[in-house]
Amino acid sequence: MKQGSSHDRFGTLPKSKALSIFLTAGYPRLHDTVLLIERLSSSGVDMIEIGFPFSDPVADGPTIQESNRIAIENGMNMPALFEQLREVRARVDIPLLLMGYLNPVEQYGVERFLCDAARCGIDGAIIPDMPFELYVSKYKPLYERHGVRPVFLATPRTPAERLHAFDRENPAFLYLLSIDGVTGGSVTVSSSREEFFERVSRMELKSPLFVGFGVRDRESFDRVTKHTTGAIIGSAFLEVLANMPAHLKDSTRSDETALAVVERYVKSVR
Repeated sequence: MKQGSSHDRFGTLPKSKALSIFLTAGYPRLHDTVLLIERLSSSGVDMIEIGFPFSDPVADGPTIQESNRIAIENGMNMPALFEQLREVRARVDIPLLLMGYLNPVEQYGVERFLCDAARCGIDGAIIPDMPFELYVSKYKPLYERHGVRPVFLATPRTPAERLHAFDRENPAFLYLLSIDGVTGGSVTVSSSREEFFERVSRMELKSPLFVGFGVRDRESFDRVTKHTTGAIIGSAFLEVLANMPAHLKDSTRSDETALAVVERYVKSVR
């Protein structure tokens, strides 16, 4: 799907309280990725971020780090991920993004990564450690050629002119950090952080605004979406998977029971 296609899945997102879930590909089992995507979609999730594991996820807390370790041990890698995602668009139609670090993307080949992503119907890519200037100077033509939308991260220290620069690049959304530090903490929205969300919402940017890092439950979800399009839940969802009884995670006959746990969690947030 090329950028500007009439089928812009990001255009179907709700205008408020949209829920995005992050999962680690190949976790808890190697072939759980598409099963989880399907159940999350059918449970009412509006967007899904598929993390490709990396051996040194320095910006992530212990939960995502552990999911990366297990996924790699399970045999997940970039070729395996794209093979799993090859038929995903026959099953779900909500926006799907790939998320991970720049190192494995460059090792795989940036254009090869974007080409394979586009072939699988992936709508966007979140590479948090890719500098914005590198995107504009080097990788923007590749993203546009393959119709994969970038995502840019912002904090209260991001100047207004830089936010406008992000917005001009037609990102899938702007990723507003709810906390400083690594993923997995609890959200305590200070008055200054809430002012940040409200200030960005008043800027009349074209891009949707999603809050991530530390959103865990209905209370924190509602709190951070008062002034934004939606929020992203990652570590808390992976904890749900990690805390399932072993017989649910390991038995091939228990997929429906395990996936019902996923559905209950989504409904507890919405």
